[in-house]
Amino acid sequence: MNKTSILAETDPDLAQAGAALERAARDARRLADQTDTPFIVFIDGKIVDLRKLEQESHIASTVNEPSEPYPTR
Repeated sequence: MNKTSILAETDPDLAQAGAALERAARDARRLADQTDTPFIVFIDGKIVDLRKLEQESHIASTVNEPSEPYPTR
């Protein structure tokens, strides 16, 4: 048994902290979507607007590129 699980067993608030953090993150994301505001997170030690990153990746994935090289004349 690791130290975290021992603490979670002895402290009922700590045992529920993970679920509470997940709910808070979900609610914050929903609020950012509803108000069209940035959703800022840390990814690999960098500050990132997750909504903007997802929009950029969605745009990149919807571009229709031909499967063959462009024709030359």
